Amino acid sequence: MIIRRNRPKKNAGVRAIIKRSRPAVGTSPRKIVRRNHGVIGSNGPRGPRFRKPPTLSWRPSRGFVLLAALTSVFALSGYGAFWIYTSPIFKISDVEVTGNSRVSTPTIVNASGVVGQSMFNADLSRVQRELYALPLIFHVSIERNWPNTIRIVVDERQAWGTWFQDAVEYTIDREGVVLGIGPGPAGGPVIVSSEEGSRIVGDRVDYQAVDAAAEIYEKLPRYLGTTVSEVAFPRGQGVTVTTAANQVALLGDSSSITYKLAVWAALATEAQQRRINYTTIDLRYGNRPVLN
Repeated sequence: MIIRRNRPKKNAGVRAIIKRSRPAVGTSPRKIVRRNHGVIGSNGPRGPRFRKPPTLSWRPSRGFVLLAALTSVFALSGYGAFWIYTSPIFKISDVEVTGNSRVSTPTIVNASGVVGQSMFNADLSRVQRELYALPLIFHVSIERNWPNTIRIVVDERQAWGTWFQDAVEYTIDREGVVLGIGPGPAGGPVIVSSEEGSRIVGDRVDYQAVDAAAEIYEKLPRYLGTTVSEVAFPRGQGVTVTTAANQVALLGDSSSITYKLAVWAALATEAQQRRINYTTIDLRYGNRPVLN
């Protein structure tokens, strides 16, 4: 059945297409919605799930960065110092020795014991003690010559006089250290001992006898105008001095040598004035000298 309704006729004018740059009033803009889950009520398969990787939200502070930098610097410095300390470049491989004549260079190098040690921790004080143990060494100075050399400068003991004991002559220095067998330098002091037995290099003789002889050799020419031929220490008599004029003085112990020489000089002057000849003067009894 066809029902005809009384409706107004539509305008048959030309329709126009209007392009809007903004949504019409009362309408909301279209949005593309991305759903991670299926639509409610749908039974279709779900698509793959994608999760965003977690982002680092913590940022180091300026102090932390500075601390890390300083730590790195110290670590590198420590490693560098350790490498230098243990490096073979700074291992002692050469020992220079100067000033020696009686003591051989290999003897000094072996006694030092520094070859192969580190230049940083080599105990030079111990080296000095080891070298002073050598009987002919008087003084030692040691220095480092970087990167791998030790320089040793030695002063050897110098021959000073002759120590005559048990029919054997020994060369001694001023401190009474035996330097070898044989007479000392010409014109040097000669000390005759009544001790028995032999001596070896490095032995020390009676230092009181050596000091007394040194004082007599130095002062007697000034007091008496003559030189000393020898100083003897016979058992039971003490110090006995023989001059180049074959005069013998018995001084007793080694004390007050200067006073005894002054008394001797005064008696020698008086004896010369009184024309008294003597060959022996006994000064063992202080103010009671005896001329023979």
